[in-house]
Amino acid sequence: MKALITAAGRGVRSGLDGKLRKEMLPVYDMRDGRLVLRPMLDVIITRFHSMGIDDVAVVLEPSDDQTHSYISREFPEVTVLHQKKLRGFGDAVLAGMEFIDGERFALNAGDGILLDEKTQSDCIRQKTPGNILTVRRVKNPENYGTARIDREGSQLIVREVVEKSANPPSDYALCAFYILEPGIFTHLSADVSENVELTPAINSMIREGTPTFAKVVKHDDWVSVGRVDDYVRVLSETLGRSRGNVN
Repeated sequence: MKALITAAGRGVRSGLDGKLRKEMLPVYDMRDGRLVLRPMLDVIITRFHSMGIDDVAVVLEPSDDQTHSYISREFPEVTVLHQKKLRGFGDAVLAGMEFIDGERFALNAGDGILLDEKTQSDCIRQKTPGNILTVRRVKNPENYGTARIDREGSQLIVREVVEKSANPPSDYALCAFYILEPGIFTHLSADVSENVELTPAINSMIREGTPTFAKVVKHDDWVSVGRVDDYVRVLSETLGRSRGNVN
């Protein structure tokens, strides 16, 4: 399996305003028994490598020399791709189509980490065809992409996903870690919107009949620096998990 990491956003909502890259914000991690601070992107790449995924690509904005230099120095084996125009999350994913080359793949946004490593590893090892979406319950689902889910035996089947909506179908919010079938690129390519989002393309796959499963994680198992007031919690959670102090 290959992995794609999108890191082309300028971090406007996170308060960085293009001055710093949000994927380069430091978070806590354990390396060789030592507590260290590493860029969020570094932690995401390292996790993929530890789970057996060696073929990783990162999608950057072409002018992002800072992140490109870091990857070249620390992870020379990682492929760097560019999103030529900032047309949304889905368009950044589309930039990885040639790299993915028709394979099922793992996708992680560069501004978030799934702290539940077991669930992440289980998703990567899952051989059943279909998409896998990680979700968590939230109090304000209107602020997130959300999923409508049915239980069938031991499986959670995703019936619908909706981008931010005043009337969300559930309180299950999408986390930005996915396992996706390569058919996603067909649906992303068909979107001629100025801003191409991933969620509608996944929903098109569901309507077309692509099996799509959900993995529920605890609320605090997904951390993201997508908003300005989230970073303190990200530092706190990664520090606690790295020390093994899981509450």
